[in-house]
Order: sequence, then structure tokens, then C-alpha cells
Amino acid sequence: MTLQGVAVVAGVIVALFICAFIVYSGLPNLWVRVFHRRALRALPASSENLHRVVLTFDDGPDAKYTPRLLDALHLAGVSATFFVIASKAERNPDIVQRMIEEGHDVQIHGYRHLMVPFLFPRATLMQVEGSSKVLQRKFGIESSWYRPTWGLCNAVTLFSKSARRHRLVTWSIMVGDWKQTRPETLLRRIRNKLHPGAVIVLHDSDETFGADTGAPDNVIELIPQLVNLVRSKGYEFVTLSQGCQDSSVLRSKGSEYLYR
Repeated sequence: MTLQGVAVVAGVIVALFICAFIVYSGLPNLWVRVFHRRALRALPASSENLHRVVLTFDDGPDAKYTPRLLDALHLAGVSATFFVIASKAERNPDIVQRMIEEGHDVQIHGYRHLMVPFLFPRATLMQVEGSSKVLQRKFGIESSWYRPTWGLCNAVTLFSKSARRHRLVTWSIMVGDWKQTRPETLLRRIRNKLHPGAVIVLHDSDETFGADTGAPDNVIELIPQLVNLVRSKGYEFVTLSQGCQDSSVLRSKGSEYLYR
């Protein structure tokens, strides 16, 4: 084969690889993150959820930060939803047990904090199925929600059997709390975005790639101010599971969710 022929074959292989990646990861993320399909972004529309907000935390449990966060939530009388990294849950079982005992919702964020769009199918399933087994075996938790790391997915995430057992959830309010940001700034960002049925995402670990060391300290300091803000607007905090229980659905502008 001539050098030109080799170049043509190489070009075809690269083009096929790019097309495969678009189908495997690009389109699923477009569907979920841009068009907000096949994933819950906010609470379902119902008369109850008009006055509800869900507070969620990703990337824990973290031995340095999560216990202090739980202290703050307990003092405020707030139940939250924790999307945990299962390998960290295995290393910190006492923290997860405390979450359960204090009435928090514990769901799946993955077995490790990996970039899901680049994972092969088997590794993708491990993120969900492996995590589900850890939570069930060690803590008796029957998980039903999965928030993929960085909110990114692939075709396996959407169409595998595990996808039918674990519904995808993203968020409607994200404020960049993984960076060193003053609590007052975080509070202002949340205030500007707050809406009925909001799903707020914050982080209780600084071990993830891109996170600033010590950033969760600001989140912990934020909790009392955040609770006061949300309650002053007439909202109550519920867990994700509580907010998604069967209720009378309000069809607002043709949407089944309170926010899009």
C-alpha cells in the first residue's frame, strides 16, 4: 500500500472513531444536558412541590468535611440528598450510617469519580451497578437515583438495564462551590436562581479533579444562611425521594417539571 493509501485508511479510521464517539457519548449528553430529556432536573410539577426545594451534595463522604456538614444540617433541621462515591462510602461507613440515621437520602454518584463519556460499557455499568451493590450490601440502601459524575453520561448510562432501575438526575442550580468562593457569593448566586422545585447541587469533598482545597469549608459555613434564605422565600427542604413520590401532577405549560 502506498503512503497515500495508508493516509486514507488512517483518515477513515479516525472519522469512524469520531462518529462512534459522537453516537456513544456526544448525542446522549446533548439529549440530557441541553434538551433535558431522560434525566430529572427539578422536582415534578405538583401542588406540594411548588413550595419545595431539594438540597443535594456530591463527591462524599469525606472524613474531613462531611461530618461537619452533617452537624450543620442537623442544627438547621434539614434533610438532604447525598450522591456518594461508593468506594469512599466503603472507606467511611460510619459517615454513611450517620446520614441514614439522621434522615438523609443516600443515592449513587458512581463507584469512583471518573469521566463517564470515556468509559467502556463494562466500566460504565460498574459506576452504577457496582455502586448499587455496595450501598445495598453494606447499608441496606435500595438506591433508585443516579447522578453521573460531572453530570455527564454515555449511551450505556441511558439505555442499559441499570438505567431502568436507576433514574438519572442532574440539577437546576449549580453555583461553582468547588472553587474557593465566599459563602456570601454562593448565597447570592443561589438567591438569583432559586425557583419552585429547585434541585441545588453543592459538594462535600475537595478531592475531585478541579476542586480547590478547602472549598467545602465555605459550603459548611453557607448552610445556615442558605436555610434562612430558602425558608424566608416560603420553601421547605425535602429529599429527592420525598419530592418525587406520587402526587397530583400539575401540567404547567405542557411540562411535567416545575423548571426547564
